[in-house]
Parts: sequence; C-alpha cells; structure tokens
Amino acid sequence: MNCYDAILGKPEGELTPAQEQVFQKTDRLFRAALLSVLGENIIEPYMSFTNGKDMWAALEAKFGVSDAGSELYIMEQFCDFKMTGYRSVVEQAHEIQALAKELEYFSCVLPDTFVAGSIIAKLPPSWRNFATSLKHKRQEFTASDLIGTLDVEEKARAKDTLARGAEGGSSANLVQKKNFQSHKFKNKGKFDGKSKFDWKNKPSQSTNFKKKTDKKKGSCHVCGDPEHWAPSCPNRYDRRQHGKGGKTANVVMGDVDMKDVGSEGLSPC
Repeated sequence: MNCYDAILGKPEGELTPAQEQVFQKTDRLFRAALLSVLGENIIEPYMSFTNGKDMWAALEAKFGVSDAGSELYIMEQFCDFKMTGYRSVVEQAHEIQALAKELEYFSCVLPDTFVAGSIIAKLPPSWRNFATSLKHKRQEFTASDLIGTLDVEEKARAKDTLARGAEGGSSANLVQKKNFQSHKFKNKGKFDGKSKFDWKNKPSQSTNFKKKTDKKKGSCHVCGDPEHWAPSCPNRYDRRQHGKGGKTANVVMGDVDMKDVGSEGLSPC
C-alpha cells in the first residue's frame, strides 16, 4: 500500500502544502491499515494515537518481543512436519513451502534445494519408491519443480486407482453372471426323465405363513340353524330319544345264522 514509511514519522524541515498533504494521506492510510488487522479486544487503546509512528512504536513495544518465539515455533513446525497418506501430497508440499516462506520474514532464509529435499524426505510411506527414484536422478530440484512433479504423479495414481476400481466391478459382474448360468443349466433334464434332480442346488423357497381361519362356517347340517353347529344341535337323533343322550353301540354279529340261535340264546325284552 506504499504507506510503511509512515513509521519514520513526519519528515524534518519545512514541508510544502503538497508534501504535507501527501504525508497526512500516507499517515492516515497506515493507521487505518494497522487498526484493520488488530483484534477487537485490543483495538480500543490504539485508536487514540494521532500518528502512525507512535502507534507502531506502541505495538512493537508490546508484541515485538514475541518474534523470537514465533520464529522458533515455525522452525519446529517445519522440522516436525510429516506427510500423511489420506491427504493430498501436493497440498502438504505447499504447506511445507509456506513454512519456509514464513521463516524468510525472520531473516532465516532456507535454500530452495534444501526445501525440496525436505519435501522428498517427508513423503508418506506409500510414496517411498517414488522418493527413492527421485534420489537416484542425482539432480537438483527446486521446490516449485518438485511440487509440479508430485502433482503429475498424484494425478496418475488417482487415474490408475479409478481404472482398477472399474476393472474390479466388471470382473464381479462377470463372475456373478457365470454363477447364474451354471446354476441355471446344472439341473437340466429335471422333468424330462434324463437325469436326476440335484437337491443341493434346489432353489430355496420362501414359506408363506397363512393366518388360520375358522373352519366352522355356515349353518347346522341337521336343522339348518345358523346359530349352532351339528355337534350341539338339539334335534340330533340321539338327543330326541326321550332326552337320553350318549353314544349308541352297534353290535355287529358275525356269520351266525339267526335260526340256529333260537330262543335259548336270546333273553326276552
């Protein structure tokens, strides 16, 4: 924004009206830029400053001492960064490159080849063979060139994975179709008497459970009354015999001639 020179304050000596106007514009822009990046919990004390030089000095006195700690923290992040296989390798490589860029603001400039070598060393285990092939090339990589190479390799791996998935789906469909055809013709001649039925391949039948229904429907078979059935009908023959119920016994006589029995074998009624 070309307003950082405001931290030096107003130039010494007498300024022309045009120079004064330019300085005031730069100073206001610088103070506005500082206030725009401050948190809401700390912005109020700094709104009372009338020039950017004093505002910057106050901010540097309060927060500038933490620069050394921030530098060490970023160094720790850079050294401990480990790539994982469930995230994009290119995105993680960009994160490592961004950490190296942040160290440049603390006057800790890392060589570009060192950053590229760190990216190769931090590749996930699934990329171990690819990392080994890069090391055998014996050539210097810049971070940008290496990230481009990783991008090409990652896209190729994604394409191969998609192709293997499609091929596996086709094989599964082929096996399923083959099994269906073998089951279809294995019991050929089931009803033509040419071969026996293979009960092992008999298709399973689903059992349908039907709700029991009352078989006693309609009217009495004796009198036709719909209010009762034949077993409890009062008009049955055995119940009409003077109110005497019970079962009647049928005596079956063998091949005996009744004339031979005579009056000796029968008692009078």
